[in-house]
Amino acid sequence: MTPKLSNEQRQAINEQQPGEPVYVVDANTQEKWVLVPDGTYQKIRALLGDDTFDIRETYPIQDKVAAAAGWDDPAMDDYNDYDAHRKNQ
Repeated sequence: MTPKLSNEQRQAINEQQPGEPVYVVDANTQEKWVLVPDGTYQKIRALLGDDTFDIRETYPIQDKVAAAAGWDDPAMDDYNDYDAHRKNQ
């Protein structure tokens, strides 16, 4: 179901400065909502969270970038056990 804008909402959108949010209030719950144009929503959608994201999907590219930065150098192996080699503070 896609509800239609009311005349009052349309008027609020038209009176708002470009880029400024338009707030609406649910008359029953008093909960505030923000009307966002679809184009804007699509741009910020990733910031709102995506439950399907799995950090493990990034591991192969992380490995590739680390290798290109020199982390495959055997001299860097000391960092694998860094805490074990730290002096007690």
